[in-house]
Amino acid sequence: MLALEEVSRSYGPTVALAPLTLRLSSGTLCLVHGPNGSGKTTLLRLAAGMLAPTTGRRHAVGRAVYVRSGDGTRAVQSPRQAVSFAATASGRDCDAGPYLAEVGLADVADLPAAKLSAGQRARVTLAVVLASRPAMVCMDEPTVHLDAEGRAAAIRVIRQLASTGTAVLVATHEDGLLSEVADARVCLRDGVVEAGPW
Repeated sequence: MLALEEVSRSYGPTVALAPLTLRLSSGTLCLVHGPNGSGKTTLLRLAAGMLAPTTGRRHAVGRAVYVRSGDGTRAVQSPRQAVSFAATASGRDCDAGPYLAEVGLADVADLPAAKLSAGQRARVTLAVVLASRPAMVCMDEPTVHLDAEGRAAAIRVIRQLASTGTAVLVATHEDGLLSEVADARVCLRDGVVEAGPW
């Protein structure tokens, strides 16, 4: 699904990500850990094809998306409109209702996103990803702004995506998040992969 071969990214003299090789197969869940500024977002954006590598090569099969918690809807859109648009843009025709119910947004499905809390907007992101069904999704801190119930919904969505064949790359500060079901883990510090064990 994804092959990064000795991929790196620099901004002038600053190395954001040292050369790294990573391969993800369909249905694989890989966690990316590291402190702020460690290169997590750079790695995810490279994996999704949003950034061109400075060196190395990226090869991917199918559509890849990058999302941050709270992405996926404009202020004037409702969650239902955002999910329906994402599905249509992905070449799918679906009812947004079940996806919104899955993440606990059935009661606010038709409110403008501007009236939603940060946690509710984070749940919209999860519903959008579910409805669009990409071949690979790079999720940057998907549990930010979420309470315990929302965090549980995020975990369900991530596991569902992987179980249906989506390759999932998750950057997170939460050490225990999904560790029991992850297929692999990458730990970054200052743009360099740290050796395990973690």
